[in-house]
Amino acid sequence: MNDDAKFEIAVPLAMELGEGPVWHADEAALYWVDIKGFAVHRLVPATAAHTVVDFDEAITCVVPAADGGFIAACRSGLWQLNGQLTKTAHISAAPYETRRHRFNDGGCDPAGRFWIGAMNEDVDKADADLYCYDGQALVSRVPAMTITNGLAFSPDGAWLYHTDTPTRVIRRHAFDAATGEIGPGEPWIDLNAIDLEGYPDGAAVDADGHYWSALFGGAAVARFDERGRLVARYPMAALNPTMPCFGGPDLKTLYVTTAREDMTASDLVRWPDSGALLAMAVDTPGLVKSSFRPLT
Repeated sequence: MNDDAKFEIAVPLAMELGEGPVWHADEAALYWVDIKGFAVHRLVPATAAHTVVDFDEAITCVVPAADGGFIAACRSGLWQLNGQLTKTAHISAAPYETRRHRFNDGGCDPAGRFWIGAMNEDVDKADADLYCYDGQALVSRVPAMTITNGLAFSPDGAWLYHTDTPTRVIRRHAFDAATGEIGPGEPWIDLNAIDLEGYPDGAAVDADGHYWSALFGGAAVARFDERGRLVARYPMAALNPTMPCFGGPDLKTLYVTTAREDMTASDLVRWPDSGALLAMAVDTPGLVKSSFRPLT
């Protein structure tokens, strides 16, 4: 990778909790959310057009649907959205107690199932799950976590990756794309065993199978090879990166959402890009992300 590559501000924002960037190839646009700002953002990089749609509740993840519109995870459950990001149907009620819990990041597997994690906002109990929605039922697939994060799939679809952020351990499960079944989880990357600050948050995988992890509190994105070995660390002027996403027509721009929640005034002086959408040119393209395709 070009040694001169570094993160720059793509959109100057002051998001409390930016999250969930996803590249919409048909629109050549990037979508992402500000969870605490109750908003969905859209950027067309070719024209720099940036728009914001406000919501009536926390929205944590939005993914394009193959038949148009989007599927979204909100505090109240899963929703169908039209192309203008308006709620059109309540697909599934929240599977948790909503006062102290909400959905977190998510995305689709190669077959188009929607995987979405939940979190305990008080971070005081391991009572959050990773769920899968196939268009018919929302089912818990990995229970007993605190903050589910880091969902991604290997290029060949053989592995599902995710993390319970406070543990600082990224795990992997053998994955069957045909059935959606996963095997037992196993530790894959243990940040406690290497000299790397921060907590693993959202993630993305490139065409070489490298796993890019946003290090919340670590002011960087880390890249690991397919064997889980640290390859590189890319610093930024934002303390809390939340999730990377490959975008652009060639999928060679790495976009990263960031957060400024709970940061002090002195923190913001030291980390002035906190809350903005950042971007960096990369040499290896990302994977084409699947749209939501419900089972029929």
